[in-house]
Amino acid sequence: MRLCNLAPVSCVLSTLLMLSFVAKATTNACDPASHHAIADGKTVITQQLQQTIDACSQQGGGIVSLHKGLWLSGPLSLKEGVTLNLEQGSTLQADNREKQFKHAFIEMKAQTGEAFILANHVNHVGITGNGTLNGSGKKLWRLEALKVHQIINFPATKEHLFTHSPGTLTNNIPKPWLIEFNAVKHGQIGAILATKSPMKTIVLRNSQYISLDGTRISNPENIPNSDGIHIIASQHITMKHLDISTKDNDIAIQSGRANEPSRPHASSDINILDSVIHQGQGISISSNTANGIGKIYIHRVRFANTLNGFRVHSTRGYGAPIGPITINNIKMIDVKTPLLLTESDAEPASIAVPALSTIKAVLKPKTAPIIHDVSIINLVAVNANVAGVFNGLPESPLQNIQLKYIDIRSKRGIKTSYAHISAAHVHISTEQGQPFNLGPGTELTAN
Repeated sequence: MRLCNLAPVSCVLSTLLMLSFVAKATTNACDPASHHAIADGKTVITQQLQQTIDACSQQGGGIVSLHKGLWLSGPLSLKEGVTLNLEQGSTLQADNREKQFKHAFIEMKAQTGEAFILANHVNHVGITGNGTLNGSGKKLWRLEALKVHQIINFPATKEHLFTHSPGTLTNNIPKPWLIEFNAVKHGQIGAILATKSPMKTIVLRNSQYISLDGTRISNPENIPNSDGIHIIASQHITMKHLDISTKDNDIAIQSGRANEPSRPHASSDINILDSVIHQGQGISISSNTANGIGKIYIHRVRFANTLNGFRVHSTRGYGAPIGPITINNIKMIDVKTPLLLTESDAEPASIAVPALSTIKAVLKPKTAPIIHDVSIINLVAVNANVAGVFNGLPESPLQNIQLKYIDIRSKRGIKTSYAHISAAHVHISTEQGQPFNLGPGTELTAN
């Protein structure tokens, strides 16, 4: 019997990941009622739920199940061997009346309270079921955001904020995340509905062998930095049957900055399979990639109404080798820029700019981005603005970009500069200009 329908290597990795988790899982039932937790939609039961989780872990692990009802809680910490199961009809909703939530920062060490559900330095943990995890969104966090806005309007208090809460202004308006797995090995997130996140919805950092299967993410509110899934310096991540709708990056992949010794590893061996993405900014490898990105596999993903489809954005000072990447069997509808690979901070996807311009070369820095070995196969996109952008640097051109069986209908064609591209069976239908607008440093081999 075949356990998955992926490429052979990805199939083996996904199957081993699943079997490893199953081998450690236990059916020990841990009842929140035994610690007087109730789902009345009025009582905050943070302490009772945490006691249930702690006791369950101390007994060797098990499943903490929340039955139908509205459970109100502050931040919770998953412990070794514990799976939190949200049954059909149950909602676990964030409540900050106890003032236990803390601001979350990518640049800082994980701390209790920075996520509604935090798994920190533990293994074999999970969040499963068909219930809802509700971060309360603007309802709970709007007033705090307004307070920060007021602070940064005054120079003296703005300086105080920089000193006592570093990262605040660069992290937009700081708030907690919804789910965070930090330094976790063998974790799973199932078909829960994760909604109304205060900021990033699911953060996986410094973790290995994590699976998401059937996870639903919906952030209808316009909250800055409300990424669907944010992966940092993590390996062997398999995500399938996702349904994501958010206002920011639907999936973001990073590896950290060059001066972060706690993250010396690339994000790699990441599989995104059989999923649907609505709205948002698509799948993005972006910003802090100085520790490298490797072995990304994207297969049978459908995009609708997103800003980008697949995007790689890494610049001088923040880069490293990025690749190999394989993208196969993709459909996009009303995606403004289906393909965007850039090593520049310019605005290459602007429909008003028909071609890319010359970039001044510099001595290749240690942290130069090196986007290489990207294969895009069997992609269909309709109603795009710009079919694609492939924009390297003169000292570090895009290497070995392969386009095969591509069909894109767009207002403008593909724009290139400082890129080595091979194209076979590529059809670009445009309303304005040529299918390919070749800028400086482009080497295009077409079959």
